[in-house]
Amino acid sequence: MKQTAFFRLFLAGLASIIIGYVTLAAGSMTWAPFLLVLGYCLLIPWALFKLGHSGNGGSNTASGGE
Repeated sequence: MKQTAFFRLFLAGLASIIIGYVTLAAGSMTWAPFLLVLGYCLLIPWALFKLGHSGNGGSNTASGGE
């Protein structure tokens, strides 16, 4: 279930970045930066945070040499 949230957030971030670059190429100096910052600084990191904290008992952490 948590991976579904990861994929939704990641795809939303990717879509925001793609639409941001398309609007930048079209000459929009208002929406393009907003969409790019939204994708790069909010949605993608949030998706990665959700993936890393998926509640699987800490199996994503380093073992510390054990």
